[in-house]
Amino acid sequence: MRRAACSWGRAALGALLVAWAAPAHAAGDAAGTAAGGFLSLGTGASVLSMGGATLASGNDLASASWNVASLTRLDGLQISLAHAPLPAGASQDWLAAGGRVGSSETRWGVQTLFHREGDIEGRDAANNPTGPIAATDVAVGLRLARSLGRLASAGVGANWTHESLAGASGSGASFDAGVRSDFGPFGLAVAARHLGGTMRYGSARYDLPSVIAVGASWREEERGLRVAADFESPARYYSSVRLGGEWLWRDRVALRAGYRLALSAPADVQASGVAFGLGLGLSTMWLDYSYLPEGSEAAGEHRMGFTFRPGVLAGAGIGGVRRQERPARASLRSPAAATPPADAATPSAAAAAPTPPPKPKVTAPAIASPPAPPAASALPATPASPPASPPAKGVAPSPAPAASAAPAPTNHAPPPAQPAPSSDSAKPGVGAPPAAPVPVVRPAVVVAAEGETMAQIARRWDTSVAAIMMTNDLVSDRVVTGQKLKLPPPRTTPR
Repeated sequence: MRRAACSWGRAALGALLVAWAAPAHAAGDAAGTAAGGFLSLGTGASVLSMGGATLASGNDLASASWNVASLTRLDGLQISLAHAPLPAGASQDWLAAGGRVGSSETRWGVQTLFHREGDIEGRDAANNPTGPIAATDVAVGLRLARSLGRLASAGVGANWTHESLAGASGSGASFDAGVRSDFGPFGLAVAARHLGGTMRYGSARYDLPSVIAVGASWREEERGLRVAADFESPARYYSSVRLGGEWLWRDRVALRAGYRLALSAPADVQASGVAFGLGLGLSTMWLDYSYLPEGSEAAGEHRMGFTFRPGVLAGAGIGGVRRQERPARASLRSPAAATPPADAATPSAAAAAPTPPPKPKVTAPAIASPPAPPAASALPATPASPPASPPAKGVAPSPAPAASAAPAPTNHAPPPAQPAPSSDSAKPGVGAPPAAPVPVVRPAVVVAAEGETMAQIARRWDTSVAAIMMTNDLVSDRVVTGQKLKLPPPRTTPR
């Protein structure tokens, strides 16, 4: 396990070092000279609403498209899609899925990005119109990520990109890599996208828009706050600084804002601007919206995102999910609802308990002994109610009937005075209803005992290791003695 984690780390770090060693051609004459320009627009409404600042703080599929190491923050299966109507009639659609590989610490992810340009008016060499030209682009990616211990995680990915314009087409491959580390509320990350990628159109060859970026973040789970800052250095565009923040209210509503500042960009190039966004958790879904107003290269751009997490409800941390709570509350109410009042439950229980064996044994002697007195011939109906006292007196001297005297009245309708002795109700066999279980108070934070594992803590509090890791923003299931862990709500689906 440790060797596998080290190999993942070496692969990701090696890719990043190669990328840093490559000559930088940001800004200047190289800006905008790469093929596959649609890859530079970015995906994910939740990320773009924060100005694209997500490398060290993201925990969903949209963030994983910017830093592949963020895949390790997925808690179970996720499916996401986004749609963006772009200026000039263009549009962009993004579909992604990801989750855990079995029960291991490895996460997988796949995504598809489809971009369609608006109608382009074609012209010949003499500048005469030749009719509209269709342009479509598609990119498909496969990613894997794994935690390297409690503090770090790494990931790698591969992409295939294809462009089609007026009958001419080109395609090429590229690679992604990323490393991310968390130190309490702080996070650091290094990521690279589209490394070593080229697009071939016949004999012509063009570079893809590779990017190297670093990021830092800070979060406070108690208040639902998250702040992130990234610096990106593209090989074929202007470097930029991205700042973003999020406030999560009651794990259901997220308010986001961000700003992107392009460095060394000419005054006539709109590469800087603010962004706003909103997130809303509904059942097992999370909806995201972002808007980039005037002042950026994507002025007036609206984006919508949708994320589906099967089996869980939206909530539980920044961008996370929380399991359903209503069944847990119902389980606490069920004992009280199922237990009837003491005055109503005691007679029914007392009548039901002695019914099986004692009924035939006690009734025979009680009716067989009284016929001798003259009262039996004078009043045949009276033995039905009074015999309870005469037989009891006649049999009282013997020790055996004394024990049977108590069940005898229960064969007939017991008078209201019978359920009075509450002291006997606690004895086994009398038929008293069991005491309602006292609900265990679930703490918000637990402390790991010596030798205790996270799996033991999860079983004790009816949750999962993945849910505890998600709530505490951990990348490993290792715990140390005295470590404080926040508890997620109990699971409600059967194991």
